[in-house]
Amino acid sequence: MPNTLFIRPNQVHQIDTPTFEWGLYDLTGEQVKYGSKSTLELIDQTLMQNGIENVEVIGLWPAYATFSSKISLPGNQSRLIQQALPFAVEEQIAQDIEQVHIALGGKNKASEYSVLNIDYALFEAYFKVLTTGDLAYPLKAIHLDANLLPIENLQGQAQAMTLCLSSREVVVNQPDGRAISLAHANLIPYLDSIFLGQAESPLEGNQSDESSEFKLHVYIEKAQLDQSKMLIAQIEQYPGVKVSSTEIEFSEFELLCIHYFKMKAPAIDLCQGDFKLNTAGNNVWGRWRSVAAIAVIGLLLQLGVFIGQGVFYNQQADKIGQQVLAQYKKIVPNSRKVTLGKLPRIIKGKLNNSNAASNSAVDFLSLLGEAGYQFKNSKHNSQLKFKSINYNEQRGELLLEMQAQSFEQLELLKQSIVSAGLTAKIISNVQEKAFVRGRISVSGA
Repeated sequence: MPNTLFIRPNQVHQIDTPTFEWGLYDLTGEQVKYGSKSTLELIDQTLMQNGIENVEVIGLWPAYATFSSKISLPGNQSRLIQQALPFAVEEQIAQDIEQVHIALGGKNKASEYSVLNIDYALFEAYFKVLTTGDLAYPLKAIHLDANLLPIENLQGQAQAMTLCLSSREVVVNQPDGRAISLAHANLIPYLDSIFLGQAESPLEGNQSDESSEFKLHVYIEKAQLDQSKMLIAQIEQYPGVKVSSTEIEFSEFELLCIHYFKMKAPAIDLCQGDFKLNTAGNNVWGRWRSVAAIAVIGLLLQLGVFIGQGVFYNQQADKIGQQVLAQYKKIVPNSRKVTLGKLPRIIKGKLNNSNAASNSAVDFLSLLGEAGYQFKNSKHNSQLKFKSINYNEQRGELLLEMQAQSFEQLELLKQSIVSAGLTAKIISNVQEKAFVRGRISVSGA
């Protein structure tokens, strides 16, 4: 199981020099890195400097740039539903249907489908950034950020809602699939339209029945706790609405990322239609194998430049390098930002992902036996403690979570494992008050 990189644009209309909020989580779902406003190039450099290669990307699309709706369509054949989808939503949106990207969700008990409508040009720009930009990692899916807001404590409630009050917005999610994000000043008018929009409130005249209460749970960022008290008090004034709240020590974005690993059912994948991801491994491998052959030639030519130390060879290498880059752009369209310097690393990442399933791995007992032997012979073994041991059979990787008094002790253990002929690397390192907590990944050479 690879590491997961979550990315969300700070502003969807910022196309020329976009910045992103991002978080990297390891295979156990624990956060490794986080950034609130970074370019893709900076994110890529951070991962490269930390030696993180096995990564899959999950894009998060802001709910404020999405219109969420429901439609009723007869039949169950996916092909026919997709054909009828544009006509079913055309009357619900105030935009030319040709300019809208439509993502179809699941069907509820009332035989209604959840539908997400997004401006086509904006989503296309974001999709291209994640698939042909500075990141050399494969895109797995793009989800609406509000759909990842936890609602598990409200499951089974016919009338329920979850909010998250952050410093910049309010994110709203409901079990029926409706999701939205809006400014703090717009929350009460939005709730008025739900609870007071009819002649009588949805629960008026039936407040004695506890099952008819509207369950509303609020997650509040710690920094917003004082500012949200008045807002919570206003929400509690709605008749029949029962409000509960949870204070979170991290950001709203991190809450969404953490809950992604706990979701019982996957959220709607926005990569549909024109943006459907190609999962045909053989076709992809055939294409990248040709690109890899070209990249190897370019890499060897660049190595010859350093050895030759001549002006003539410099000129020749630059000329052939541009030819290599031109051939790459012919094979992989929409790769304008790719440079010759980044090309070898991009190819390496693609090859690693293509061959991940077929790599032979050393068995569990061999890895554990060698790691245990090196631990026993370590002069710091009395100061090292095992917290957990995990083994991924598919990847042939042993993950050791350890506690030490210093990072140097973990580094010495890693080096001793490497000297025994295995591959070992420290994939996380957290400094606690009295000790260092880290993870060592061990695999075959």
